[in-house]
Amino acid sequence: MRGARWSALPARMRRFGRTHCTEAARATVAAGLTWQTCTALLHTPDPYAGAVAALLIVETTVVRTVSAALRYGAGCLLGVLIAVPGALYARPGMAGLILVVFVSVLFARRGFLGHHGIHMPTTALITCALVRDRHPGELLSHLAEIVLGIAFGLACSALLLPAVRVRSAERALEELRVLVARYLDGLADTVVGRGRPRDVLGPDWEQNLDRAVDRARTAVDEAHESVRWNLRPAARRRRWHLDRRVLRTLSEVARELTATARLLDAHPGAAGASGPGAAFAQPYARLLRTTALCAYSCRGGRPHPALPATRRALTRLGAARRHPPTTGAEARRLLRHLESALSCLSASAPAPPDRTHRALSPLRPTLRR
Repeated sequence: MRGARWSALPARMRRFGRTHCTEAARATVAAGLTWQTCTALLHTPDPYAGAVAALLIVETTVVRTVSAALRYGAGCLLGVLIAVPGALYARPGMAGLILVVFVSVLFARRGFLGHHGIHMPTTALITCALVRDRHPGELLSHLAEIVLGIAFGLACSALLLPAVRVRSAERALEELRVLVARYLDGLADTVVGRGRPRDVLGPDWEQNLDRAVDRARTAVDEAHESVRWNLRPAARRRRWHLDRRVLRTLSEVARELTATARLLDAHPGAAGASGPGAAFAQPYARLLRTTALCAYSCRGGRPHPALPATRRALTRLGAARRHPPTTGAEARRLLRHLESALSCLSASAPAPPDRTHRALSPLRPTLRR
């Protein structure tokens, strides 16, 4: 395990370096373009405000960049709206400055702008100083720099290789599929051997499963966020690829797996609660192994071909356990959990529609009105 972890370390470092280097390159290009544009158009010798705005709004994905730009712009605009009346009408000047700072910091601490709320009091202070000293031209130049910085930050984030976090989500889902299938197969060994799941799966199996589900959920959310408003062709091709219904199905199967393992942990002989143990344990173990195969094949589209036969075999096993009526309650609960897991796997996500390009099928008829 430690060797595999160390062997995966170089790949993680490469992914980390590639992501952060690309983000740094986008921010650098945005700041440089803002500086040159402000120098050429606004004739500002040192346009620090625009360059800082471009640097601060560039994020990893286009959605986060747009959100940062809106928060940054809103903070600057609110700072100007707070500072102008205070600088013009509040007397004496120190009282106006104190009022502007107090109100802007109060609004910034509300948290609705996130960490970009700090730009509200800073912009308010700069605006108050420029309005009091009668420098409206410098104030307009300062605001124009910020607008250009936000514009170049948005453009560079959308056009310069925005991130597509699809492969990380694929890896997280694959790890979850493998873990669920392995634990289901381990439960089958537990049922046959009449032991405890923690002896077969390990003492921290439940924590590992919860971490895998959380990791997959986070990775899928990040993948969907990365392809949203993304202009790269790879993002457009992969919009269907990580359907949340696949993650929901695997999460529900993991929940039923956890309930089954807890029941077997509390009642090690639950699979043979009534009658001979082999009459229920062996078929139930085979059903668990087939369910593990179906869970590993849960990738969207049609379910595994063995799933309908597995559900019929489960129905026959449940009907056989009703006679005689002294069937153990634990065995019925085991069947109920397995039935719920199979029902979740039966409602898998649909496959993406086949897209045939016109160049590949030039003789396809076209409907005309």
